[in-house]
Amino acid sequence: MESLKRALRKSPEKLQLLADLVEVSIDGTRDIFVNRPVDMEHVRYIGFDMDYTLAIYHKQEIEALAFHKTLEKLVSQKGYPEDLLQLEYNAEHIIRGLLVDRHKGNLLKINRFKQVQRVYHGTQELPVSTYYNDRVDQSDAERYASVDTLFSLPEAYLFVLLVDRQDAGLLGEHSYAELYDDIRESIDMTHRDGSLKSAIIADLPRYIYQDPHLSLALDKFIQSGKKLFVLTNSEYYYTEKVMDFLLDSDNLEYTSWRDYFEIIIVNGRKPSFFNGKNPFYLVDETTEADLPLPPGPLEQGKIYSQGNYLALEELIGAQGNEILYVGDHIFGDVLRSDKDSNWQTVLVVEELESELRKTEELRDRQLRMRRLTNKLDKLHYELHMYSSQMNTLQRLEQTEVDFTEPERRALDKTREELNSNLALCRKDIERTEKKIRHLRSEISNYYHPVWGPLFHVEDEMSRFAVQVRGYASLYTSRVSNFFFHPLERYYKSLRDIMPHDRWMELFS
Repeated sequence: MESLKRALRKSPEKLQLLADLVEVSIDGTRDIFVNRPVDMEHVRYIGFDMDYTLAIYHKQEIEALAFHKTLEKLVSQKGYPEDLLQLEYNAEHIIRGLLVDRHKGNLLKINRFKQVQRVYHGTQELPVSTYYNDRVDQSDAERYASVDTLFSLPEAYLFVLLVDRQDAGLLGEHSYAELYDDIRESIDMTHRDGSLKSAIIADLPRYIYQDPHLSLALDKFIQSGKKLFVLTNSEYYYTEKVMDFLLDSDNLEYTSWRDYFEIIIVNGRKPSFFNGKNPFYLVDETTEADLPLPPGPLEQGKIYSQGNYLALEELIGAQGNEILYVGDHIFGDVLRSDKDSNWQTVLVVEELESELRKTEELRDRQLRMRRLTNKLDKLHYELHMYSSQMNTLQRLEQTEVDFTEPERRALDKTREELNSNLALCRKDIERTEKKIRHLRSEISNYYHPVWGPLFHVEDEMSRFAVQVRGYASLYTSRVSNFFFHPLERYYKSLRDIMPHDRWMELFS
C-alpha cells in the first residue's frame, strides 16, 4: 500500500484511478491455487518468464498471426500448394494439454491414467476404441508431441487441417509425421528470421494486453523486500520492446521497466538453463552481440544472456526454496526448474479465468450431476442387494429340504417380488445412466465443444491437470493476481487424502 501512497503524492490527478484499482474486489477467477506449501516470507528472489507470463497476448490475434506466418513458410520454403494461404484459423478448436499422434495423424486427450478419452483424426472425431486398452507412452517423442503451451495451439490446428487435406489427396506423398515436422520447422523459421516478432512489435497494442495491475504487483513485491529478475528465451530486441510497452511507469517511481528488476536475462535457452552449463554473457545493446561476462556481480540495468541456474544461484547468493520462478510453460519453465533446481514455481494458466467462470455458471447442472451420480450409486447398491437375495433364494430351492405348500407359495411370491425389483432397478439404472451421459455431454460442451474442460476428462483429471498438480507449487491466471494477496502470505496446500480416508470422514 505504501507504493500507492507514494504514487498518489506524485500524481494526485490519478487519485480516482488508483483508488479504483485498490477497490477492485478479487473473485475466485483471480485467486492463487496451492499444490505445495509456499512461505512467501522465506522467498528472496522472484523470477519471471516474459511471453504469456508478464506479457499476456490477445489470443485470437497472436494465434492467427502465428498460423498465417507458418502457412507462408510452408508454401514458400516447403513447397506446399499456394491455396493453403486461404485457410483461416479457428481459435476455438484446440486447447492445451493434448497429444499429437504423429504416426496416425490424430489429436488425443488422455486422463491421468494415460488412457485415451477423446480422439480426432483431422476434424473427424473417432471412437475411443481406436486406442482400445492402449496406455499412451507420452515419453515416446518419436511418436507423440505435446500441445503444452499457448504458442503451440496454432501449429496443432494447422496439423488438423493438413491431415484432412492429406486424406483428401491434396498434398501429395506425405506421412502424417512429415506433415507435423514440416509445420514445426516452418514455425521455427518464423521465430528465427524474426518475421513473427517483427509483426508483433509493429503493432504491440493489437497483440499484447496491458494489464493495469502488473506494475502495481511488481512494485508491491519490491516494497516487501523481494528482488525480481526476468529470465526469458526471447532475444534482447524483442524483450526490450515488449517490456517497455508493458510497464508504463507514469504512476510509479520508476523511470524504466528495467528499474523493476535486479537481473535481466534474455535468450535463456530454457529448459537447458536448468540442466546445462552455458556461461553467462553481457549483451552489447548496440550490436546485440554476446560479450564475455566481466568479473563481479550482475548489475541492475544491464542485459545478460544464456547462463545456467547454478551460476545464477552463486551470483545472487540464493538457492532452492529462496527462489520462486513464474512461467507459463509446464516443461520449459515449471517442470525443469522444479526438478533440476528445486526452485519453487508458479504456473500461469491464462485459461483458468474462463474455466472458473464456466464452472460457476454450471453450478446448478453440476449439483444435478452430483444428485444423479449419488442416485446411481444407490441403485447399484440396491441391485447388488436384490441379486444377492435372489442368489440366496436359488440356493435355498436347490437344497434337499422339503417345503410345505404354504412355504412353496411364499418362495414363489418372494421370487416374483425380487424379479420385479430387479427389473425396475435395472430400468431405473438405464434411465439414470442416460441422463448422466446427456448431462455430462452438456457440461463438457459448455466448457469446450470439442475437447471439454481443460482440467478434466469424463470423471478424471486430464493429463494437463496432472502436470499442473505434479510440478507447479502454485498456479494462477496472471502475475498481477499477486497484487490482491498479502505478500508475506503462507500458501498452504489442501490436505491430501486417500480414497479410504473419505470413509473416516463419515465419522467426523
